Amino acid sequence: MSEKNKKFSRRKFIGLGIKGYSGVQLAQGLPLSLLAFSGCKKSSAKTIHGACYHDCPDSCSWEVTVENGEIRGFAGDKENPFTAGKLCDKMETFPQDITFHPDRILSPLKRTGLKGEGKFEKISWEQAIKEVAEKLKLSVARHGGESVLPFGYMGTQGLIQKGAMSNRFFTKLGASNLSETICGAPAITGNMMANGQVMGILPEDIVHSRYIILWGTNTKHSNVHLWPFVLEARSRGAKIIVIDPFRSATAMEADQHIQLMPGTDVALALGMMHVIIKEELTDDEYIENFTLGYEALKKHVEKYDPTTVAGICGIEEHLVVDFAREYARAKPSLIRYLVGMEHNFNGGDAFRSVGMLPSLTGAWREHGGGLMHFTYELFGKALNYGRLNMYTELAEKETRWINMVQLGSMLNDVDLNPAIKTLFVFNANPVVTIPNQNLIREGLKRDDLLTVVVEHFVTDTAKYADYIFPATTQLEHWDVADSWGQVYLNLNQPAIEPLGEARPNSEFFRLLAKEYGFNDACFNESDIEIAQSFFDTDHPYMKGITFDYLKEHGWARLKIPDPFLPHATGNFGTSSGKCEFYSASMESSGQALPAYKSTSPENLAQYPLQLLTVKATKGFHNSSHANVKHLIENEGFPTLDMSMEDAQSRNISDGDEVKAQNQYGTVLLKARIRNRIRAGVVLMPHGYWPSFVKGNATSNALTNDRLSDFGGGAALQDCWVEVIRFG
Repeated sequence: MSEKNKKFSRRKFIGLGIKGYSGVQLAQGLPLSLLAFSGCKKSSAKTIHGACYHDCPDSCSWEVTVENGEIRGFAGDKENPFTAGKLCDKMETFPQDITFHPDRILSPLKRTGLKGEGKFEKISWEQAIKEVAEKLKLSVARHGGESVLPFGYMGTQGLIQKGAMSNRFFTKLGASNLSETICGAPAITGNMMANGQVMGILPEDIVHSRYIILWGTNTKHSNVHLWPFVLEARSRGAKIIVIDPFRSATAMEADQHIQLMPGTDVALALGMMHVIIKEELTDDEYIENFTLGYEALKKHVEKYDPTTVAGICGIEEHLVVDFAREYARAKPSLIRYLVGMEHNFNGGDAFRSVGMLPSLTGAWREHGGGLMHFTYELFGKALNYGRLNMYTELAEKETRWINMVQLGSMLNDVDLNPAIKTLFVFNANPVVTIPNQNLIREGLKRDDLLTVVVEHFVTDTAKYADYIFPATTQLEHWDVADSWGQVYLNLNQPAIEPLGEARPNSEFFRLLAKEYGFNDACFNESDIEIAQSFFDTDHPYMKGITFDYLKEHGWARLKIPDPFLPHATGNFGTSSGKCEFYSASMESSGQALPAYKSTSPENLAQYPLQLLTVKATKGFHNSSHANVKHLIENEGFPTLDMSMEDAQSRNISDGDEVKAQNQYGTVLLKARIRNRIRAGVVLMPHGYWPSFVKGNATSNALTNDRLSDFGGGAALQDCWVEVIRFG
């Protein structure tokens, strides 16, 4: 496929859907048959290449040792220089934890009890598909295609099983579109407003940096394969600064931790600009040649003086000044940010303002300088992503968009026209991962809602399903795995035959399309054919990288020029080709420049503590793995981090059982009094399943579905609670 004929969009790549919004060997725990070697017979073991499917920047390569159709070993691929043979703690025992979990669904299920009870009976694939298709036809005939909502997200980020076939089915059906904005949308939107793209320097090039800011990312915990490169940079003389509202594992390792109040990142960035401009620490030549709107920005940041910013952020005034000076003077300086600072009303502007800093100082000129963000745009250029989006071929008309953040509101909206009458859930567990947990539960209880779930387990969402279909795991199907955090492409090959009656997501939608009466040729394509078609490209990044090469070797690094200096001489993705400090397209809305907006609630007296819900568990990934016994035991009872000051004023001691509550719900936890969180803020981990904890409620029982400033993201951290000791 010729590069000049490609039309790449973010939606085609990861389906963010912002449209409408500006080595270990296995030993214990496996079935005995997997450990039974065949005596003195000549070994027929072979190595199968694969890759982790999780929504994670690392996208690890792995190898599976298989003999006579049985798994003998599972480990990270040591040949891949980025992931280097190391899997994260939660994935080292993946086969027995997920593929061979005793509670895994291995046949289709049909609901027999009330919605939410989790009572089902086995049913054949043939009968289940037939019944779902019949019910779907009747509902669409009565309410229209837009009454159907597909709710699929990043339960796998593999290009085929995430959405290659499901996108075709729902496009042909004329279903509503899902705006997949729960994670990344404000970050992308803010960065796009300033720079016109999200790609920065390559992850490995952080070793050349001498001043590294880890902003809103717990790198040591959630980006574990980047961390060794950070340490390598430190060994070469780099200083590491972490900006985070809580004292994360990464902050504990940093040379400096700036612990600002949640949602105030944009104010800190604008305060840095104030100091850098006032003290003439700017790169005037870079600004002149490669930016727009500098004079407007210069005037705008006058009001973000260090005193004002320190008051907003809750930090000492000298920190604002010293930090800005150090950053501007350091060469090369790098800002690594991920999504940590986007989950509030200021999220989009936070990324827009921070994304401007390297252009203000000219940091882009240096190898190892600038920004490090998402890498998916490189794959978007390299691969044939047109295979993921067949909208022009299949769609009969434009259909509406529904924001996933507001699923609860949409399911309960009596004025929504048409109302959501059919919900398909795959690669997702919204009862756990989407805000306003209790409102979602209410919506899922509706008798007039047909809910179909494709899953590995009876999750807290699947308990409300009318039908559940068993999905294969990553060890049992084909997929192509790109990455949003590094530049290695992987081919995932099935290591074993599917257990029981499990089938890939793609096969479920093929069967449903056939039963529904869709006879377009695209529904007959196999997973291997779709995988092969991604390599129909002549982009130089893919030189020598073919389907057959990956089938033999497992992974390959994109052929990206070295050194890779994306913006040393401008070349931004904006229409002007420059970093735009001032966004002319946002003039009419009064948002041409980033600004801090206060988000304090009206009922602060009743709920005075700001709630942070973060990925603080080591054993869970979003909601995945949260039903694995040994990981649950390692995590223990969910905790609530509090400051000593807030705990003492409420007569709460370390280890006390407490309830965090607000107008949306109540969650039971154990108080943990550590020097990790500041007064006025409390922190609880995200990812626990309600059905596995006391009180049957987890972090999203306390969050609302308010949206961020840009991108339609979730303002999860703009929630407040009160904490009370009980028991």
